[in-house]
Amino acid sequence: MSTTLRGPGGTVAGQPLLIYVNVPFCNSKCHFCDWVTEVPLADLRLTPDSSPRQRYVAALVEQIETHAPTLNDYGYRPEIMYWGGGTASILTIDEIESVTGALSSRFDLDGLTEATIEGSPESMDPDKLKVFRAAGFNRISIGVQSFDDERLRRIGRVHSAEQAVRAVEMAAAAGFGNINIDLIVGFPGQEVDEVSRTIRRAVTLPVNHFSVYPYRPTDGTVMRKQVRRGTSRIDVDEQQRSYAHARDLLAQYGFDEYATAYFGGPRCESDEVYYKLTMDWIGFGSGANSLIGTRFLLNDRGSLHRFSAAPQRFDSDIPASSPHLTLHFLAQALTTVDGMDARTFQLRTGRSLRAACEEPAVRRMLEQVNRRGRLIVDSRGIRLHRDDMAAAYITMNSVDLYAATEQLGA
Repeated sequence: MSTTLRGPGGTVAGQPLLIYVNVPFCNSKCHFCDWVTEVPLADLRLTPDSSPRQRYVAALVEQIETHAPTLNDYGYRPEIMYWGGGTASILTIDEIESVTGALSSRFDLDGLTEATIEGSPESMDPDKLKVFRAAGFNRISIGVQSFDDERLRRIGRVHSAEQAVRAVEMAAAAGFGNINIDLIVGFPGQEVDEVSRTIRRAVTLPVNHFSVYPYRPTDGTVMRKQVRRGTSRIDVDEQQRSYAHARDLLAQYGFDEYATAYFGGPRCESDEVYYKLTMDWIGFGSGANSLIGTRFLLNDRGSLHRFSAAPQRFDSDIPASSPHLTLHFLAQALTTVDGMDARTFQLRTGRSLRAACEEPAVRRMLEQVNRRGRLIVDSRGIRLHRDDMAAAYITMNSVDLYAATEQLGA
């Protein structure tokens, strides 16, 4: 384990940085969610008055205070901030103020261009949303998933469609002008008519950006176990039709696709960082990862108590050029129109993209991608033909192509 942050080989004044804060708590463990499969339910549902949760928030503050001076010394300047999880909006106002106080006292946040808070409808209220706005958050991403109450029940959500609508309206009333909602299509047994109803309801709300994810049957989730038992079934063709229908409907309403699953604007800057490696990032909290100075740092998911006992340490500290990380980076980059830029990849990992793609595991992955879509490789980098991105992504999910990347953290 490492306690030291190593920067980019010298001070680079004004080098952009993304700050990520992980909140590994939720009101439920959703049946489809692969982000919290490793988190014990007892930890996931810790309440604000429980000592383990209080220790976690204190540890989060300590981690920020420990590593912020080094990041400042290397010349990093935060441009993007993102709080996710878990459910970031589950925090109480006191917890929010504790973490935001640590960040604002250790970093210069005046240059933030995008600051996103993730949330679930049942954990939001007007007072909390006002606190988020006062803390500098200018974008909110709300996990709606569906506007069908029966579907919400089946996938393990604890909110209703009505609560989801209210949450969006409350966010707008609190002054959020940049609102994203997450939706999922292609669930087992889901018909296109249901997808149509969800999209048509969604576009009536004050939302400017939509994340419409094709359902992914990830190991460890309740729904994946149902598929394996034969109680539900994945129909890849139906998933393709559902996603295409959602994409076409959103386009009719003026929300164009700029990456697989992403529609509207302004673009989500934080996800573009992760998918295209456009800047370094620091991840605070259990389950968060970082890319700093060509090193990949990780605090394991589901290890909340170990993190709280030693928040200044990282569970893993490995070269960003490691082949399994190249798999992860390319798997994400190939969902975007631009793909992976060769010069950017070398800057972030310290290795040429061409050499990284010669690794046997990476070459095998790219061969599989090329069988499912038109892979374009040139002096700029590597990308999929725009018309093939979604279809290739959905097909590859169904055969667990990216299973090796699922342990990399939030």
